[in-house]
Amino acid sequence: MADTYANYADLAAHNTLGRDYLLSSRIVAGARGANIAIHGGAIEYPTTQLAEYCATALNSSFYSLQGLMSSGNSALHITSNRFDEPSVSQVLRTAEWTVSWHGSSDSAVTTYLGGLDTELGAAIKGRLAAAGFAVSQSPSKIDGRNPLNIANRNLRGQGVQLELSRGLRESFCLDAGPTPSAVAGAFRCTDVFRTYASAVVAAIAGTWPQSRTASGSALPPASGAGTVTSIAATPTPSRSGAAPGPPAAYADPL
Repeated sequence: MADTYANYADLAAHNTLGRDYLLSSRIVAGARGANIAIHGGAIEYPTTQLAEYCATALNSSFYSLQGLMSSGNSALHITSNRFDEPSVSQVLRTAEWTVSWHGSSDSAVTTYLGGLDTELGAAIKGRLAAAGFAVSQSPSKIDGRNPLNIANRNLRGQGVQLELSRGLRESFCLDAGPTPSAVAGAFRCTDVFRTYASAVVAAIAGTWPQSRTASGSALPPASGAGTVTSIAATPTPSRSGAAPGPPAAYADPL
């Protein structure tokens, strides 16, 4: 399906920031990489939560555009090769690795692995397979191998794109779907969510050191007043140097 909007400026001209969608960004001083979800919120649910869980566990930077509308959020989808919202470039400007989280529409229970970072991709595939998750070859239309794909627009020109099928994503949620309360921050995850995300965290941590010499806390959103930090944002990541673990906001599904 063709995108409704040609670029972010077109999207912003027809939708209201803070009502129809949110932009969330967190740049962590010293972080070597970023977890991003450009089709987050109710667009491809729950990719924002996956990106943020992993970003917090790894002390990495984070970005998400989140659809908030009660219906029709697919209209907010801008394809990865043309995604140009300015603050994501700020997040990726110092990133050596990127994991870009997406959702596919099929009912299979699998992950389509793509992107140009074959080393990190292989590590993620291995960890997911060891945890019991299926990983499939990406169809060419979602293989994430275009250099213009947002996953690959980091310092090294290489990133990983994870396309999670609808069937897999549904197994992550205790709620029936992307309700307004779930999108806004009351996401209730299953043990399957935590097992999956922890496998990705372990793969990244094993491939890349967590950070350069870090000091201070997370920086404010990169593009200033135009970026809104959503309710879904987890607390500032710990800088204790401890091994990656589940963020407190996801520790108990209630």
